Amino acid sequence: MITLVTGEKMQKQFSLSLPELYSEGQGGVLDILVISGFNESPSVQQSASGQLLISYSKGTAVDNRLAVVSAKFSAREGISDLKPVFEVSDGKDTPVHYGGKLLSLPEGGYLVTTGDGFDYREQAQVISSQLGKIVGFTLDGQPLPKPAFTEAPYVYSLGHRNPQGLVQWNGNIYQHEHGPDGGDELNLIVNGNNYGWPVATKGRDYSGARISPFTQYKGMQNPLIDWTPSIAPSSMAVYQHTAFASLENTLLVTSLKAQQLFAVYETDSGWEATPIIDQLKTRLRDVEVDEQGNIWVLTDGEEAKIFKISAM
Repeated sequence: MITLVTGEKMQKQFSLSLPELYSEGQGGVLDILVISGFNESPSVQQSASGQLLISYSKGTAVDNRLAVVSAKFSAREGISDLKPVFEVSDGKDTPVHYGGKLLSLPEGGYLVTTGDGFDYREQAQVISSQLGKIVGFTLDGQPLPKPAFTEAPYVYSLGHRNPQGLVQWNGNIYQHEHGPDGGDELNLIVNGNNYGWPVATKGRDYSGARISPFTQYKGMQNPLIDWTPSIAPSSMAVYQHTAFASLENTLLVTSLKAQQLFAVYETDSGWEATPIIDQLKTRLRDVEVDEQGNIWVLTDGEEAKIFKISAM
């Protein structure tokens, strides 16, 4: 189901039928990215139309994977013209750790994060596997030009666990991912880099067992921020508005476990994360910023709510 919201009112709901949708566990629709169209003026929302990329989990309990499709959307007619664009080459039998966050690149093409499948964490370091990676592709499903790995042309970066935040800001790409028990990370993403999982991590297994003796490893990138204990970062948005002057030029990060909204920023001594909203007392799933500088926060679960946070 896709819901069209204008201002603070729900206008319409449209059915969304995805090929082989697998919605068990952490599966389902993972992200929707507008890639063209959609004039944001409320006066024309009733005739809004454009093109989308949608990431979701597809398959069965014994063979499922992340997939991306393109679609046309019209406020009058809903979703049409679904076309497959990309799917992870590796099937798995776990209903968790899909990643699925989409990003449009200014030079053309797209990125999507992929999770390690939980039971397949070693695959994050296997270049021929597309688990635990950020992958790059064009709208017709081809690899990006000039890949970092000629033997694995879709792989943009590797060594990821379950990345659910991906933004471009000031010419850089920033990503965050869930660690296990501890070891959540904020990373600066560069094409061809290795981000360590599971070779280098400060996180431990949920049983308390050590995953790796290394928190750093030669040839692997250190995170800008390590959250230990875990906050479970779930989404990220760039704040570049003056409505909340103290938040201008920060990254906003929602958290599931910490149940807080964080402002993330760089200082002379490194990167810091400061909780700015903790009154909601529930798991926070997603955050977006509108053109007026209002912050929209989506909570998690079957009774999820949307909160609009505005400056006084």
